[in-house]
Amino acid sequence: MKNDDLLRVKLLRLLLELEEERATNRNHDNQYEANSCENEVEEFVHQKASSQERTVFSVMELSGYLGVSTDSIYTMVREKQIPHMRIRRRILFHRDAIDSWIQERIASPLT
Repeated sequence: MKNDDLLRVKLLRLLLELEEERATNRNHDNQYEANSCENEVEEFVHQKASSQERTVFSVMELSGYLGVSTDSIYTMVREKQIPHMRIRRRILFHRDAIDSWIQERIASPLT
């Protein structure tokens, strides 16, 4: 599964656990529970977002980041159109280099 899919599954699990907890504690103040659940979900999402800040992408991750197919990524690598590095057989991309590359393309779209 992709990281986004894993994050969605974990969020759904957390929501289900929170919903079960709310159902068993209906005698407690409903407003407090709602705020507590919202805070837990927000904290979980924030932790996941900050932990998933990638500095290096694989081909699959970069295709998701750029919104293009992996075939397009491999073609750009083969034609040396995109900044990349190889570690043995793996092709990796530095996020900063990709962001700079995108900015260059925006600044001069005819190249």
